[in-house]
Amino acid sequence: MSNKVCCVPGCSNSAGSKDVLHKFPNPAKNNDRFNTWVYSVGGEILGLSNDHIFKYRRVCHKHFEEKYWCRSNLLSNIAVPTKNMPGLKLPILSFRESLRPFKSIQNLSEASTSKGPEVPLNKVQITDVAPQMKENVGK
Repeated sequence: MSNKVCCVPGCSNSAGSKDVLHKFPNPAKNNDRFNTWVYSVGGEILGLSNDHIFKYRRVCHKHFEEKYWCRSNLLSNIAVPTKNMPGLKLPILSFRESLRPFKSIQNLSEASTSKGPEVPLNKVQITDVAPQMKENVGK
């Protein structure tokens, strides 16, 4: 990939398009900001040297929020690419899929006077709370 193409994964803008291509911040002068850009872009550039990224990789203008734009297609010195980024691909679960009935433990005996740590199992009842929750939701 050359410095005439946006290096954001999935972006096809190039130097011939209407969007301006921006250089990465200089890692020798502002390493923290440079690293923020690198991790924001992600993809194959994560395996490249800082020098190579700075010299040969670019990010197009469409990946920056308007608040970072200055006149003449320049960016502010705090700009970070955050728009139209591919992001992590995580599975999306619906709320229903993640619900599982839980059980509550009720001690049916009176207050214990024993000094031992054991509770007799015949005095403990485990109940399913899900039906009670459905009744309460309808009220």
